[in-house]
Amino acid sequence: MSDVDKASKSGFLTDYSLLKPGQEGQARLRYVKPNVDWKSYTGIFLEPVVFISDADSKIDAKEQQILTTYYFNALKTQLSTVLPIVGHQGPNVLVIRAALTNVKSEKPGLRTISVVIPQARVIDAAQSMATDSYAFVGSAQSEGEVTDGGSGQILIEAVDGRSGGMSIENAGGGQWSDAERAMDYWAKLSATRLTQLRSGATGP
Repeated sequence: MSDVDKASKSGFLTDYSLLKPGQEGQARLRYVKPNVDWKSYTGIFLEPVVFISDADSKIDAKEQQILTTYYFNALKTQLSTVLPIVGHQGPNVLVIRAALTNVKSEKPGLRTISVVIPQARVIDAAQSMATDSYAFVGSAQSEGEVTDGGSGQILIEAVDGRSGGMSIENAGGGQWSDAERAMDYWAKLSATRLTQLRSGATGP
C-alpha cells in the first residue's frame, strides 16, 4: 500500500488523488501544479484554520480555538514575508487554507472553524485552562491547499505529520510548547516553499 493510500483523509482537501510522496525536506504528501507563473501573484488571502478530529477527541472547543488561532497567526506571520496578506480573493491572489487534523480513522470527524482572535500569541490563553493531559500527536497532522483566487484552480496540496515528543501536559506548565513548534514548523515550511516556487525552485 502506498503512502497516499495509507494516509488519513479528513475530507479537507479538494482532491487527494493528486498527492504524491514528497522527498526529504518536503511535505510527506504533496502536489504542485506544473507551469504556474508564481511571480504573477501579488497577495495572499488566508482562510481561518480548520480543526478536524474524531468524535472521541479529548480536545474541546476552546482548546481547538486556541490551537487553530495560533496556527493562523503563525501562517500569517511567515507568509507575509513572501507576499502581502490581503482581505479579498480574486485574480493574482493566492488563497491558502489549512487544517489541523487529529484523525484516528478514515472517516471525517468533527469540524470546527476557528474564530480568529487578533492577538499575535493567543496561546497564552491556555494558562487559564485546566485540562487533562493528552497526546496531541501520533495522529496529528496538517493539511493545506493553495488555489488561484481568480479561477479556483488547485495549485498546491500538501499533507504533513509530526510525530513523537508532542505530548501536551497539564495547564500552566508549557503544555502547548510542542504543538507550537509543530505549527511554527509547518508555517515556516509553507513560506519557504512558496519563496522557492517564486524563485523558480522545486516546490513543497
